[in-house]
Amino acid sequence: MAATDTVKKEEAISAEPAMKSGESSIYIDRDAERSYVRKVDFFVLPLLCLSNLANAKTDGLDEDIHLVGNDYSLMVLLFYIPFGLCDLPWNLLLKRYSGRYVLSFMTVVWGILALCQCAVKNFGGMIAVRMILGVFEAGFFAGATFYMTLFYTRGEMGFRLAIMQSFAVLASAFSGLISFGVFQIHDPAVQGWQWLFIIEGSMTFLMGIISFFWLPGNPRTAWFLSERERAAATARLLRDTSAEVDTKLDLKVAFETWKDWKFPIWCIITFTYPVAYATAMNFFPLIVERLGFSTVKTNLWTVAPNLVGAVVLLCVAKSSDHFRERTFHIVFSLVISLVGMVILATIDVLSHKGVAYFACFLMAAGSYIPSCLVHAWHNNNNMHENSRAANTGFFVGLGNLAGILSAATFRTQYAPKYIPTLVATCCCNGVCIVVVIALGLWMRRENRRRDRQQGRRVRPGEVDTRQLAEGESSPDWRYLDSLSDPPDRHLMRHAKRDEEAGGPGQGVLETRKRTRRAGDGSIITRPPKRQSRARASHSLPPSSSASSSSISVTSAQDYGAPVSPPTSASDPSSMTLDEPDPLLAPMMPSGPFEPYVEPIPGQFDAADGSWNLGLDGMGDFFSLDTATDFNMPFAATHNYNWLFDVASLDDAFPPFDLPLGPDMVTFAEDALPVEDPKSFLDRDGSSVLLQAASFVERSDPLVFSAPILDPQPDTINLDWMDAPSLLQTTPQPHLPILTEDSRQGVLNLIAQAPPLAIDGQPTPLDSPLLSLPSLQSYSDLFFTRFNTTYPLLHQPTFNPSSTTPVLLAAILSMGATYSSREAHQLAVGIHDSLRNQLFCHADFSPQPDLWVLQAMLLIDCFGKMRAGPKQRERAQLFHCVLIKLIRRSDCCAIRHTPNPTTTTDTDIDTLWRTAMHDEQKKRVALHCFMWDTQHAVLFSQSLCMSAFEIRSALPCSQGTWEACTASDWAHHASMDPPPRMFLSVLKGYITPSALARPRDLNTLARIVILHGLMSVSADLKRRDQTTLRAETPERVGAWTRRMGRSYDLWKVDFDADCLAMKLNFGQHPGEDVAGTRRGGGVFTGLKMAACALYRAAWLALQVEILDLQVAAGAGRILGRTVTEGDRERSRRGLKKWLLGGGEGALGAARQAAKLLEEAVLSLHDWEQTDAFHFPWCLYLATLTCWAFHGGVGGEGQGGGERPGERVTTDLASLIVAMTTCGSLGDMAALGGKYDTRGLVRTMAQQLATVRWAVVHDAMKVLVNLGN
Repeated sequence: MAATDTVKKEEAISAEPAMKSGESSIYIDRDAERSYVRKVDFFVLPLLCLSNLANAKTDGLDEDIHLVGNDYSLMVLLFYIPFGLCDLPWNLLLKRYSGRYVLSFMTVVWGILALCQCAVKNFGGMIAVRMILGVFEAGFFAGATFYMTLFYTRGEMGFRLAIMQSFAVLASAFSGLISFGVFQIHDPAVQGWQWLFIIEGSMTFLMGIISFFWLPGNPRTAWFLSERERAAATARLLRDTSAEVDTKLDLKVAFETWKDWKFPIWCIITFTYPVAYATAMNFFPLIVERLGFSTVKTNLWTVAPNLVGAVVLLCVAKSSDHFRERTFHIVFSLVISLVGMVILATIDVLSHKGVAYFACFLMAAGSYIPSCLVHAWHNNNNMHENSRAANTGFFVGLGNLAGILSAATFRTQYAPKYIPTLVATCCCNGVCIVVVIALGLWMRRENRRRDRQQGRRVRPGEVDTRQLAEGESSPDWRYLDSLSDPPDRHLMRHAKRDEEAGGPGQGVLETRKRTRRAGDGSIITRPPKRQSRARASHSLPPSSSASSSSISVTSAQDYGAPVSPPTSASDPSSMTLDEPDPLLAPMMPSGPFEPYVEPIPGQFDAADGSWNLGLDGMGDFFSLDTATDFNMPFAATHNYNWLFDVASLDDAFPPFDLPLGPDMVTFAEDALPVEDPKSFLDRDGSSVLLQAASFVERSDPLVFSAPILDPQPDTINLDWMDAPSLLQTTPQPHLPILTEDSRQGVLNLIAQAPPLAIDGQPTPLDSPLLSLPSLQSYSDLFFTRFNTTYPLLHQPTFNPSSTTPVLLAAILSMGATYSSREAHQLAVGIHDSLRNQLFCHADFSPQPDLWVLQAMLLIDCFGKMRAGPKQRERAQLFHCVLIKLIRRSDCCAIRHTPNPTTTTDTDIDTLWRTAMHDEQKKRVALHCFMWDTQHAVLFSQSLCMSAFEIRSALPCSQGTWEACTASDWAHHASMDPPPRMFLSVLKGYITPSALARPRDLNTLARIVILHGLMSVSADLKRRDQTTLRAETPERVGAWTRRMGRSYDLWKVDFDADCLAMKLNFGQHPGEDVAGTRRGGGVFTGLKMAACALYRAAWLALQVEILDLQVAAGAGRILGRTVTEGDRERSRRGLKKWLLGGGEGALGAARQAAKLLEEAVLSLHDWEQTDAFHFPWCLYLATLTCWAFHGGVGGEGQGGGERPGERVTTDLASLIVAMTTCGSLGDMAALGGKYDTRGLVRTMAQQLATVRWAVVHDAMKVLVNLGN
């Protein structure tokens, strides 16, 4: 690849105010954007050479064509009529045929007519030529203004218009000097004013010819831009100018805004401000001449005021763009010109020439500015190209017609003071000042109203304009006219910090949010997460390649523009309570929550798998007859008889003691005997765990050496915590390195169905998004983000060069979703055709290879949790196909993997690769099972895979999985405990009195067990809905209490695991005891995601998730539109649930509050979370609290207060109130007492950062509730 096409390192610049962790960032190609702006400034900005009638009049024009009296004013007045009426048609033609053709054509004819003026012999001829000239000169400023909106962002328009306008002002200033030289030409046949028209007309004609070959139609067709710069141009325009680009002319859309009530306001502004401009530009030499100077001195003395006016124009426009404020900059300029005109009107010009000349400076300094800022202002607040074309043409034309007022009042009898002209101009300025102030203040007030209504602060310009296609009806809409820290300034601050820190993305803006108050009142400074991660990454061994030298998330920046990862694409990241973050509109469009697809007929067909495998004596429970063995992979009754170890599924849980903290006690005092419940309610969960940790010193380290087979009733035994860490230390594996051959394989795949870019155009294969450095960054993101949270592919043995392009494309697509929005959109486009290419592959068969299952699982996960509604619906349709393929393989029945032996290194290496191949097959089935269970429990979708299908062992330890070499693997594998069967461990949590729970489970294994409990709960819930219980209706849901306590038992073991990890880390602070790539960070993220899943699963036991969503106002659920009948039925069900008493509603509210509490109090930990389910769990917890406090029909759990009498409180106070209740009665007393709008608005703000259509819809539901 040529050096000029090499993608340089991009600069990580945040376009959004940093959240509390300073990590809400997007990554843009700053080098390409800077290069693009420089080229457009050089190639596109036109040099305007305008005719100067005022100078012509001073050198004999009036004598040669016999001008008398007010003929000159009449000639100017008649010129303004076509000059004002033709702007709109020209702009519509420009939108239809592009600026290249229309602007060039206008300029050529304009130059020809200017040349024709020198041949005029009388007043009538001059009138005719000038009127025709007005037709073709009319559309230039309006057309150029709209044309520039196709190239520049909203923060650049004002200054660029000022540059264009300054050429006209400078032409007026220095035309006096030019005229002085031209007037020295003494030719009896050609007068001085004729030479001026010849020079100006010739230059204009020549410019028109050049423009036809020079100007581009739009950035995509610009001959002077590279592909990288064209991509940057489109991205920046969609980010900060338009909702769409390159649209066709649509007259209906063009005139749509004319119905808006603000349209007449803009008409008043655009008609009144140009009067002062016309007075200054057209008659400024005449005003100076009235001071008593000769012709030559008149031309010379007009230079200085116009030069000062041009300088002030550029300075004020630059300031306006920098602060993105228009109102007071426009008012400032109008006041300056108004002062100058008042001085001229109130003094004797001939007696006070110096003061009068100073007033000319004021007029020039203020009159030229509004024309730039007003048109930048209304274009800044218009997201549609068609509408901008029509409005700009009309408003500029209206301003040109205002010149008639100046010309009509500038009569010879009013000389030398021209009082009527000055009074009329002052009145127009005054009216414009009042209207501009009123409109600007209204815009700011409306922005604040929207912020208050939505419970979030959105600064103008922080939301991508492509998300504002609905205009003012969009919840993210804000008028751009507020004096604030502008995005460009914020970008520069980040760029400076990055440069000081030594590289892109490394600098952090320190803010007051980096401090917190400790319990003793002291202020503690918390290091920013990015710095902490940078320090951690420095301690890791370097990668084998410079292109993947760091495992830090920011390492992707080393591969250059335009893609680098944001901190997290799926978690609310930073939950700040007192500094609302901008509502960043996600990339995906809105759509249904879950396309509901019933299980496909035959999905449990025969031959989907063999079920006669012996499972350590359990086989008899799963193979009672041939029909069950071959036709029923789903749970049968005898499966549950074995699992629950009882004759009936409804039997109660055998009593046993659990040392649970108050957050683990589910208010089941009658059913869960505890020696002294009050003693637990007086302590928090951490104190209970610390008390449990004291057993470590008294425990026997040898107790953990053998499998625990004690059949006695299980109590909490924490002696195993003093054993070696369950998360062994492993060296950092190298990231896989992509080669050019691997890239070409992926490009050949993409070329078969090129994905569409954000602008709707096919992505070229030489796009920077598909360069080798960019693809390498996607690969790195996959292995450092996705594969860390969901360890599916074995990184040490993964070789991109030998990987099938379909699987490699699936990996890169998933990794790209953690990068920029442009990369995410590219990934969605690749995903849309990837499944078809997989199905057509020669290796796709009913008994597929491992890579086929891995690719299909990644495609399924992408469609469900990383894309929009269309992709989600397709993924749901093919989800059952994936499960059928897994059943036909042996992925669900891998119970043992090869053990290391003392053979040669070659044999060990082969054994290692075989063991990891089998482990990957096992993990394909486990991850498919976990994601299927999550969608069944959290989204109420049909359960397609049963826990009883998982006949395999639990995943191996993390140290064994992450071992970089065969020898390391042999070392770790030899230390691993014997494999634990999934179903045996699951039974230990459901029936602890019958089977002891193993203590040596790793984090992933415990998470798999939690999903097993969730799967059993979902299946039992379905059985309740389909079982006839005419005689025992009271037994419906009787299993929920038992499963709830199984959840709690799992939580106790999981918390003890976490505590053991912390204790080991405290004893060895310099070691990576988590055995992860980022120290304990990955484990922390998994821990927080698992805790959120536990509490959400507990919620699903007590309340119908669909009822919560429907009652809250969701428009579509499970692919079906919600009707009013559905909503009323759900509200009745929730009211019955709330008023029914007992532990159902109270326990659910408690768990929801605890989930939110952990999210807020563990803010720095949530930043690590990449789990897809986490934001949805927060949404369900928010809806539960909303319902508990009277969100359904205005009544809470116990009736509560009337809506107007509820206590208004913030998120923190509400959570504290709900999590500090000591009894059922205290919690019940809170029902309906609090206004939850603060909670709802805060959570809506956080969910807005997630790039997932399902969560985006959830955010909109919360926004509506907050209003």
